[in-house]
Amino acid sequence: MATFKRFRVAALAAALALAAQASGPRIFVVTDMEGVGGVNSWEEQVLPGQRRFEESRRLLTGEVNAAVAGAFDAGAERVVVLDGHDGSRALSIEEIDPRAELLQGAGAKGNLYLAPKLYDGILFVGQHAMAGTVKGLLAHTQSREIERVTINGKPVGEVGQIAAIAGYFDIPVIFLAGDQAACDEMLALQPGAETAPVKRMAGAGSALSLSHTRAKQLIRARARRAVERVAEFKPWKIEGPVEMRFEWRPSKDPQKPAPPPKIYTGATVLEAFEQWLGKAVFD
Repeated sequence: MATFKRFRVAALAAALALAAQASGPRIFVVTDMEGVGGVNSWEEQVLPGQRRFEESRRLLTGEVNAAVAGAFDAGAERVVVLDGHDGSRALSIEEIDPRAELLQGAGAKGNLYLAPKLYDGILFVGQHAMAGTVKGLLAHTQSREIERVTINGKPVGEVGQIAAIAGYFDIPVIFLAGDQAACDEMLALQPGAETAPVKRMAGAGSALSLSHTRAKQLIRARARRAVERVAEFKPWKIEGPVEMRFEWRPSKDPQKPAPPPKIYTGATVLEAFEQWLGKAVFD
């Protein structure tokens, strides 16, 4: 009887081990638009109603689906895509890879819909660099009026902010597709991350982009490699207390000086974000 029990225990352990191996990584894809290949105009391409916005939507969707395909190529069990541009108005459930799920909603949350170890890794698609970045295409942080955002004195853009929140929940950022400056920003936060630079600055106001076909091929290959390597990456952990500081660009109107910096604090990075997002939202 004891031998039989030991056999059953060993068989159960083996079955559990096989089940763990069979279940692949869970991936969260954070999207934006200004970093998409072929997108280079504030006036024509990034807001609903602009002349080329629908083109930008199609390009973003193609890049998102390439990243989703790469994740599933690597054995992902689940992929959730966050529609993260302009109040969650850029993606359509009708056009997203049917294997993925789409998360939409205009209300920003301090936790960015994350929870402890809810996902194994985060991918960025269509991402731009932080405000003030040299050679950053359409570079900004939340809005074009903000000059700088810091967390405990460290300058961060939207990539760093999401990495900080994800790190609070023990989730690493592992991949970024966007312009070259955004890819460099990602690598400074997560050395060894996989990146897919789909465009770079060619001159003031000019972008040199890969064709959409080549961009999708690159994104799919690099996203697959990132998910295959997901166990190698560590989350970015920020020790508390945390201070987030927002500084505004000088006004062009001498009669309207820039508002004073705003500071949000918390015992943790999540508390600081929640204090801020009670008063502001992501762009």
